[in-house]
Amino acid sequence: MISRSTLVGALVVVELVIVGAGARAIAGGSPGPMVAEAPFSFGTGSQERVFSRAPVDRTFATGIAPRVVIDVHDVDVFVRGENVPTVHVAESLRKSGYVWGEVAPLTAQQSADGIRISTRANSGVHMVFGSYSRELTVTVPVGAHVEFASAGVVDASGLREKLIAHIPDGAIRIRDHRGDVDVSTGSGRITMVDVQGDDIAANTRDGRIYLTRVGADRIDATSSSGRIVGVDVRAVNGALTTRDGRVILSFTGNSDATVNVHTADGNVHVSGLSTTQNDEQKSVVHLGSGRGRFEVSTGSGSITLTQGANV
Repeated sequence: MISRSTLVGALVVVELVIVGAGARAIAGGSPGPMVAEAPFSFGTGSQERVFSRAPVDRTFATGIAPRVVIDVHDVDVFVRGENVPTVHVAESLRKSGYVWGEVAPLTAQQSADGIRISTRANSGVHMVFGSYSRELTVTVPVGAHVEFASAGVVDASGLREKLIAHIPDGAIRIRDHRGDVDVSTGSGRITMVDVQGDDIAANTRDGRIYLTRVGADRIDATSSSGRIVGVDVRAVNGALTTRDGRVILSFTGNSDATVNVHTADGNVHVSGLSTTQNDEQKSVVHLGSGRGRFEVSTGSGSITLTQGANV
């Protein structure tokens, strides 16, 4: 038997949907399509259903170094580098409960030099009673040149060529990468683990930056608002700067730079490293022969620098 509270809840949801559809009709639009097959599954709670449209699942023969361009707006994307000569694109659509709105179709097309994956921007899910998720997993050759024009979350691992990702919002996570990196996000955390290249650039306007076992001849990482934490960073040239947040760093033994350290509002703490020109808010740290020029700074917050491992 359906309980009184369950029945009342169902009636409320149905009434809200009718009101929303009517409002759109008055405004001159047509009611949006329901991407859920049923609003409720009574008795044991909402039952997860897959949307009626079959998710994209395609494999393309590309060779070992294709250019893969991803422009999918708010879809979370997981890129995995493997020793294969193909690109595999697998979309995942999941929901439980009741979902109202439009799911923009995803397209994957082969071009002369690789694969382009995209969705429209002017659509989306507008009402969720339960849960809704949409993800994309792209398996590429390790030598693929991957470039993001948009995405929700970017999660990439196992690549051996330059990665480019400039997204409006969302977290960026990179692991087990060998090659240059050029990434930015309007709002989100940037995390790199086991990343080595010649040139690494990372920028977030509102988010933290975490670097673990990261090294390059040039590293430029900046945050307008958020702390920077680095463990075993190999520094030569570049800068790690934030306008608002603490900075905590340990440098590898094979770093080779003269590091200018400064905080506008806070204290500088250095342990286990050679320093000159010390005071509470600035210091010069000498790593190796001091060949490169490196900067560590924050507009507001303390800075702590220590000796790290040899990696």
